[in-house]
Amino acid sequence: MIHVFLAIAPLFLIIFATAALQRWKHIDKHWSEVLNEFALKIGLPVLIFSALAKSPFALADHAGVIFVNSLFCVILFFCTLALCRMFRLSAEMTRTIIAGLMFGNIAYLGIPILTQIYDASILPRVSVIIATWFFWFFTLVTGYVTMSRQRKGDGVFARTCQALLGNPLLIAVALGLLFASFSLSLPSVVVTALDMVSASVTPTVLIVIGLFIGKSPLGSFNDWIPAFALSALTLLALPAGMYFGLQLFGLSPHTYAISIIEIAMPFAITPFALADEYGLNKAWISRSIVLSTILSVLTLPFWISIL
Repeated sequence: MIHVFLAIAPLFLIIFATAALQRWKHIDKHWSEVLNEFALKIGLPVLIFSALAKSPFALADHAGVIFVNSLFCVILFFCTLALCRMFRLSAEMTRTIIAGLMFGNIAYLGIPILTQIYDASILPRVSVIIATWFFWFFTLVTGYVTMSRQRKGDGVFARTCQALLGNPLLIAVALGLLFASFSLSLPSVVVTALDMVSASVTPTVLIVIGLFIGKSPLGSFNDWIPAFALSALTLLALPAGMYFGLQLFGLSPHTYAISIIEIAMPFAITPFALADEYGLNKAWISRSIVLSTILSVLTLPFWISIL
């Protein structure tokens, strides 16, 4: 486990060093906004497209991964919804928990950690997993949020389609699969340009996470108790659920190690950005992102080492 911790330690060093600079030096908030826009709409899509387009890829080879992750997403959504209603949580808290649990940091943090543990050849499979989770998030969660905030389900289909068709990461996956499936090639000058952008993604997304942590309000001890509960769910309960669920169906968790590691990622920043639009509790989301990221320094090496 120590060697795994040392392998991913430089990534978290960048995150926490940036957070310290943000808190002590008061880095302008526009840094975070600009870098996040670059990472989400340019950097990560280019990285994912480039990895898929340049690799021999057959979607049928990833059918098992797509099915397992899709099944887990659907089960997670309906189980979380049922538990929230059982405990009679408010609509806002229900939306917050569902959005947080189903939108882990599988792209911003998942890609750097997995490429650090494995190598860049793992990117096509990671891209498929990311696309699967994003698809279900922008269908199930977007549909549920739209219906829960309106008395009628008007506009659910339109908003779901808008979320899917307008997502840069999903567009990058679709284009990458198209190029890979038909063995299309790009001019060498374009490939070099894409590689240059791809090389900038990892430090950028780590700095974005650090900036967010650095500017998050501390609050009181009691304010962090719900965040701790949500962090425990996403860092321990969810990956454990998939780990033992696979064994229950006679499948080897090691075959789906990348999926389990992705599920073990901390909360993502995106739900916070969508908090106003989705009617989420921004304080809960913010503290859950900060605390789960800090705790993942310990939990991620645990899951990686046993897988």
